[in-house]
Amino acid sequence: MDRKTHAEAAELHENLDYIGLRAQATSVGLVQLCAELVAAGVLDDAAMERVKQAIRADILVSRRVHDRAGFAELLKERLDAIFPQPGNPCAHGRIGTAGEMETALAPRA
Repeated sequence: MDRKTHAEAAELHENLDYIGLRAQATSVGLVQLCAELVAAGVLDDAAMERVKQAIRADILVSRRVHDRAGFAELLKERLDAIFPQPGNPCAHGRIGTAGEMETALAPRA
């Protein structure tokens, strides 16, 4: 991520955190909204990728992890699993357990 993109993601992260839009309910609403927009044909593959990229950028700004590249790939896989896919807006795959996520975030020796 280049400096400008990082700075923009950091600013957006701070603003969202300040107004309290960090709740799971907001995330669930976003996933449902995307599913509705995909089903209606409003969002295509490129648009969904931009939505997921914005989410990834914010999470990567806010996390300090040892294996940044590995975490970024795991994060991409999980976002791909929970967000709708064009052609099948209701399909959701397995995203793993909280324990698996904690393991992925843990610093490696």
